[in-house]
Amino acid sequence: MIARAGHPAWERVGGPLHLRKLGGLPRVLVPFVPLVALGLIGGRFGADTLPGAALINIGYMLAVAVAWLMLQRQGVGWREIGLARPSSLVRTVLIGVGVLFAAFVAINLVQIVAVSLPGDILPPDESRFNILEGNLPLLMVLIVAAWTTFAFAEEMMFRAFLITRLAEIFQNTKAPLVFAAVGSSVAFGLAHYGEGPLGLATNGAFGLVLASAFLLTRRNLWVTIITHGLANTLRFVVVFLGVLS
Repeated sequence: MIARAGHPAWERVGGPLHLRKLGGLPRVLVPFVPLVALGLIGGRFGADTLPGAALINIGYMLAVAVAWLMLQRQGVGWREIGLARPSSLVRTVLIGVGVLFAAFVAINLVQIVAVSLPGDILPPDESRFNILEGNLPLLMVLIVAAWTTFAFAEEMMFRAFLITRLAEIFQNTKAPLVFAAVGSSVAFGLAHYGEGPLGLATNGAFGLVLASAFLLTRRNLWVTIITHGLANTLRFVVVFLGVLS
């Protein structure tokens, strides 16, 4: 088991007591406002265009900054909710790889169930990555993004920040962390609405695996960052090689 990446207050279900002054759901959603706003504008340009991609990335950076400011006002940093240094980097990487395998299984199960349902269910729309095929410079750029915007920013927002905040909101329920994990996973799926219904479902499943790993490793965000970064890197390499075309 990885050493706990947090502080003693996390031993209380629902998160540290001194964070509960942040308020309810409206304030929890505040950091996501720039992400949603710039994401929608960027989507109008097209996620596969320079202006669109830039706006979406700026949205993530602003969201992380706002979340950080909210935490700082309570005297809490990212280390306290997931970014503390793990006791073993090797073990953290190995667990991250294991979580990646579990995520692939979960995503495939969702796709199998979707295919068995009546009606025509389209595969996730990943057309925004079509220009990546055979484009080595773009592959390098996206791999950098895979370990920054996609891995760090998304994990900090959807796992560390959102699960912590939702756990506080659901603290009077029988299983606050379960509700928090599910809620953050639904939000993560919705953030990928542009990939269509099946894309929303598969990303939601991916988010649930990451949320579970985050909690089972006692809020070690490095595990989910590694899993997320590896998943997107493999995804980009596969598209670059034309395997999915």
